[in-house]
Amino acid sequence: MEILGLLDKLEYALTNSSRVPATHKVILDLDRMLELVDQMRLTIPQDIQDAQDMMASKETFINQALLDARRIKASADEDSRQRVGESNIVQEAERQAEAILEDSKKRSDALLQDSQRKSHQLSQDAQTFGDLRSNDADKYAREVLARLEEHLASVLRSVRTGLDSLEEQQHSKVA
Repeated sequence: MEILGLLDKLEYALTNSSRVPATHKVILDLDRMLELVDQMRLTIPQDIQDAQDMMASKETFINQALLDARRIKASADEDSRQRVGESNIVQEAERQAEAILEDSKKRSDALLQDSQRKSHQLSQDAQTFGDLRSNDADKYAREVLARLEEHLASVLRSVRTGLDSLEEQQHSKVA
């Protein structure tokens, strides 16, 4: 699954980012982080499609197995009729063939149900994962923007203080 590779890239970016001294915080490349989040959003639907394709392949395999079983049963029935006729042996073989066919159908139905259940679970897991990643990315963006806002406010206060000081000096010289 490609999503696991993207998670590895995200982990690598987080663990190899520059650290803020004396803290557990790191400096991240926002564009790179957002690019990874976008790639994850694009990859999750592909992984779901891959799971659905896998289910379709399983259904095709099951259908082919049922066709083969029916063909084998029909061939066995014809063979039995030619060799033995309508004896008790033929009737018993027919019953066994029907039992085998019924057992194959039950197994294929169980396999199909299991595949559908797993596909549904995978779809739900992918959606949950995508939602969590999206929420985490949004939370991180809010935190970064809040810190930027605080920093800009501090810079603006410094600029205002400098301007006020210059105006005070200019008024002192004029007076």
